[in-house]
Amino acid sequence: MVVDDHAVVREGLSKLINHENDMVVCCDAEDGPSALKAIAAHKPDLAIVDISLAASSGLDVTKNIKIHYPEIPVLVLSMHEEALFAERALRVGASGYVMKVEPPATLIHAIRRVLSGKTFLSERMTEYFLSQVVHPSTTKKESPIHGLTDREFEVFLMIGKGLATRQIAERINLSVKTIDAYRENLKKKLNLKNAAELLQYAIEWSRNDDV
Repeated sequence: MVVDDHAVVREGLSKLINHENDMVVCCDAEDGPSALKAIAAHKPDLAIVDISLAASSGLDVTKNIKIHYPEIPVLVLSMHEEALFAERALRVGASGYVMKVEPPATLIHAIRRVLSGKTFLSERMTEYFLSQVVHPSTTKKESPIHGLTDREFEVFLMIGKGLATRQIAERINLSVKTIDAYRENLKKKLNLKNAAELLQYAIEWSRNDDV
């Protein structure tokens, strides 16, 4: 199953995967709710989830899939730099992370690896995680973004997409007051003075993917 909010991407991924003799995309979805419905109806062996969905966070979608269907592995596909997103994806239950800039052969390899019960990460990320284990005291965070919780990070991404507080609250089923609290936490952690600076920083970060 492919979960992406762009129909062109879903179609392109489906064609790529269906070209393999032993693979077929049985269904697709554009957001979290439709993904869960598709899984219930088609029982896929694997879910490929884009991390930046329009109506919800791919991290939340991954988490919900693993809650309701723990037996289904999730491979996260994203345009965003893996140094920040891969670790978060693994924490919520993903079995692998592939950047969209990778060649098609890498995606197919990742799919096969995850279907075999293994985890897929790039060589660079594998070395990074190993360095954290071997030399934890020397591992430094490249950006204050790394210090955000998953929920704070999700709110930050939505701010970067230009969503207002009420819109964010509706999308992740939280109160406006709670989102305001997250905004305050973001300003403190990112050392920003006001809402305008937070909005500008979030938009620029989303454009540049500066991790």
